[in-house]
Amino acid sequence: METKSRYEVIADLEKQKRDLILKKNGLGDNLKNMERNLKEMERNVQDQKDEITYFKNQMKEQGATFDELIKSVDESLKRMTELNKQ
Repeated sequence: METKSRYEVIADLEKQKRDLILKKNGLGDNLKNMERNLKEMERNVQDQKDEITYFKNQMKEQGATFDELIKSVDESLKRMTELNKQ
């Protein structure tokens, strides 16, 4: 088993202290990043809500358009059926 000198132990402890200080100083930046990410997520949620509201409003118009297209296809089928009878 290797033993360390007092100087090596002191150097290791100082390195640990520096690392801990750097991590402590970075806590504020980590919090700012988390808050920034939260704001971005909230904006994305609001954008999605707006898209849903817009889609709900468009559904009525699109439904009416599809009804007209279905009616047109039904009329074409009816004419084809009548032509086949003749």
